[in-house]
Amino acid sequence: MDHMAIRMPSQTKLLYYDTANGGVSNDGWSALPSGGAGNGRFNLVRDLSFLNRYGLTHTTRDGTPLVYRVRVTLHGMKYTGTGAAVAGFAGNDSFTTLKIDGVQNTWVMKEAAKSFHAAREKMFADQGIEKRTRGKYSHTIRYNFGGASETFGYPIDGNGDAFNGGTWDLSTLTYDSDVDFQLSLTGSGDDEESDAFAGTHLSIGHAYLLSRANMPADTNPQTGETPAKFSALKRMLSPQPQGGGGGIDNIQNAARSEQDNPPYEVLDISDSGDVNHDVTEPVELGRLTVGGADGFTRSMVIDVPFGLMNCRAQHYSQADDNEIFDPVWSVELLKISEMTG
Repeated sequence: MDHMAIRMPSQTKLLYYDTANGGVSNDGWSALPSGGAGNGRFNLVRDLSFLNRYGLTHTTRDGTPLVYRVRVTLHGMKYTGTGAAVAGFAGNDSFTTLKIDGVQNTWVMKEAAKSFHAAREKMFADQGIEKRTRGKYSHTIRYNFGGASETFGYPIDGNGDAFNGGTWDLSTLTYDSDVDFQLSLTGSGDDEESDAFAGTHLSIGHAYLLSRANMPADTNPQTGETPAKFSALKRMLSPQPQGGGGGIDNIQNAARSEQDNPPYEVLDISDSGDVNHDVTEPVELGRLTVGGADGFTRSMVIDVPFGLMNCRAQHYSQADDNEIFDPVWSVELLKISEMTG
């Protein structure tokens, strides 16, 4: 475990909005770009690296995921600093909602990240590639949210222009000369039972669970068949239940069948084509709503595992004016901690 203190950057505020004026649609969820780029995916690790001029990471040097605690603020105004053009927005009959999804904060994702970190280190070591020859920024994995080679939205400066930053290379792994892939944190897994993987990315939680012995659907199989219900020896050695022997069958049935199934989804390896599971799904980290008069502001504090998130917005008016609206929202970093799982 990397027990070194986690360095907090000095520039902790990030501002986002769509300088291309693409607009949030009326009534439906719209993926939020920023700086004229992206489809709702945001990489806080990259953006904070841009502004602080040093490389922040998704994980520690041993692969343990980092969790970025942030305060997200949504402002009831357009990116130009004014309210929406439609007069109805200034009243009390409309509101804008920001919804943020992220990665599951569980032991599975923690162990998956640590395992792929170890696999990547072995990949280099097997070819005799030393750490010191790999460059300063190549010692941890850079992840995608839910695909391969994703394009993230850009933070905005005080003049309304995008911070372009430098080059953010995504990590590529391989175990065969014909297989190169990146890593994602959500999204469909891959069929790893048929040895036909030829995808562009692996969903790490799914891949990790397929790499290990999983809990069976029935965790108490021995009591499903034995001991015999009417075993003479057990009758002689076992004390009778209180109130006589009438309840012994019910007790034995309970021991055989009750509460021995895992409360989480068990992957069925026999159906290798089924690559969509609970572990591959994002979870909602939080949502904010502003409405009424122009300038309303709301904030929330959320934890963002790996510093990667998917952001969507919806603008709604009771009069159904079909308003086109570009909300302003900001992220302030409060804390960076290791995922505990």
